[in-house]
Amino acid sequence: MSAVQAWAKFLSHSLATRLDPETFESYVQILSTKHALSPAKISDVFLRPTEDNDATLDPRIPRYLQSLLRLELLDLPAILKALQKYSTFGVQDGDVDMKDAEDAGEENQVGKHKRVHKGARWANSYAAEEMLFYRMAKHISSGTSPKNSQEAVEVLLASIQWMDLVTPALQKAHEILNLDGHKHAEINATTMALGTLIVAVVDNSLILKILSKGTAPKGTGKELSKTLASFVPLLLQISPQSAARLELFRTQILVTIEPIDKKEIAASKEIDEMLGSEEIELGIESIVVADLPVMNSRAGLYVYLNSLVSLPARPRGSTNFRIACWKTLN
Repeated sequence: MSAVQAWAKFLSHSLATRLDPETFESYVQILSTKHALSPAKISDVFLRPTEDNDATLDPRIPRYLQSLLRLELLDLPAILKALQKYSTFGVQDGDVDMKDAEDAGEENQVGKHKRVHKGARWANSYAAEEMLFYRMAKHISSGTSPKNSQEAVEVLLASIQWMDLVTPALQKAHEILNLDGHKHAEINATTMALGTLIVAVVDNSLILKILSKGTAPKGTGKELSKTLASFVPLLLQISPQSAARLELFRTQILVTIEPIDKKEIAASKEIDEMLGSEEIELGIESIVVADLPVMNSRAGLYVYLNSLVSLPARPRGSTNFRIACWKTLN
């Protein structure tokens, strides 16, 4: 039995028995000593669709990943890459990809199970991605990750790839008028979580260091700026606060590291107008209240007269006065 098969068998048993994270940690340490596996391959085992389940990620897996991160058997770049590899966001042409998945399911039927064809993706991975994005953002914000410059570079590159993946999918979702409301809400929630993760990434001191010192691959800064220019306007509709922070980073911090092209400057001005428009910053004193129309109708006059006799110190016989007014108007 290969190391990958041993890990896959262990995961299958853990999910079937609903193994709690504490027991999982004790067993997985024994497994890692007998069948050592790289973080990339471990992530692939835990995050790929299986023969029994290609609908959505088991909710216990994120808890197992948390344990693996704590034991340093996994790292954030490995999770981000595997998560992207099987993400539902990767289904750009739903008709073609879903047909391929159905054909593969029919042709590769084996007993009661079906084999997952090469390149298969989850039918719905949004909820799991949302949860994992927030957890990874917390890891980065707390300083737990990245641990070194190499990991910082990989996290940055994986973050750029995620934005490149989500941007066209989000644009397409907004163009589809009859898209299921629940699915649209899931996509927006996952995009918001990704925005939170990207904010944590660009705020990280180690990542800023590799960008400023040029230790990241050549052109990374320019690619990051370009990707943010496309991603931020879409994020603005979902999470204005994260969008504002990312645009501030792109136009004021990143520009000192990597000059912005003329086209990007024009796009930046449009975003600045939306983020810094007067309408957003107007106070209550600036709100124009239109005058109420003059009520010349009988009903309007009755309301006016009625208000006069409804004061706390209304005169005696106010009820008779109302009746007299009503008779006059009618």
